[in-house]
Amino acid sequence: MADEIEESPESGKEEERPEEMDEDVRALRGLLGDGILGVRLHRGQISVEIAPSALARAAEFLCDSRGFRQLSFLAGVDCLELPGPYRFKVTYSLLDMERTKRLRLEVPCGDDLEPRVPTVSGVWPGASPHESEAYDLVGIVFEGNENLERILTPDGFEGHPHRKDFDISAEPVAFSFRGTPEGKPEAAG
Repeated sequence: MADEIEESPESGKEEERPEEMDEDVRALRGLLGDGILGVRLHRGQISVEIAPSALARAAEFLCDSRGFRQLSFLAGVDCLELPGPYRFKVTYSLLDMERTKRLRLEVPCGDDLEPRVPTVSGVWPGASPHESEAYDLVGIVFEGNENLERILTPDGFEGHPHRKDFDISAEPVAFSFRGTPEGKPEAAG
């Protein structure tokens, strides 16, 4: 994600760069420097792309010093069909409840075959089940998460069903029909 500037539809002129107009992004850039790969404004929300090596420092700083104490969610994303230099990324949605402010972090995974990023469960303990979900469905490994496990697919399941190249026809669907519950009318046939 390169630095992008959103244009104002009313004026047709460029607005300030997101990192120049937001105090949290300026502070984060001051801490991480080149660890910030890009900043963009999308639909009114600032999104900061961070190098995986800078994620732990960014998470601790944003939580402890900038008030983003709530991780609303994180999600593994397969960017296979999108233009860009990487296939997988993890998106983090942060919330500072005192300022009612949101901030999105995007962390690209460097390896397309074995995507990995550091865990943030030490900063936001609620991240652990979200990281397990991203591992289970997309196959992203969160290094340092002691509780990383498959939580949505059955035991012995092979693959990651939210990957764009996952063959959905390869998994047979087991249908089990139950009888009509007592006291309910039978289906017309």
